[in-house]
Amino acid sequence: KFEQKGETVVLGVRGLIYHGDFHFTSRIIGNDGMVWYHDGMTTGSSCENEGDFDKFSSRKLLKCKGKKLILVVYARVGL
Repeated sequence: KFEQKGETVVLGVRGLIYHGDFHFTSRIIGNDGMVWYHDGMTTGSSCENEGDFDKFSSRKLLKCKGKKLILVVYARVGL
């Protein structure tokens, strides 16, 4: 979080992008804190529920099905 024009702005994790073997995959974090896995090659247009974001350890977030975390997407919370 940070201050902007006297207001506290909170950013929450909303997405995690992974890369490996010349392929990208992602984890999407919903407003309810649920984590959804997406890999267009294996899940197609669907996502797989992986559970509650708060139950993931930092270590578990660094890798996903053999791919390394390369980007974290944050979005403003509470708008």
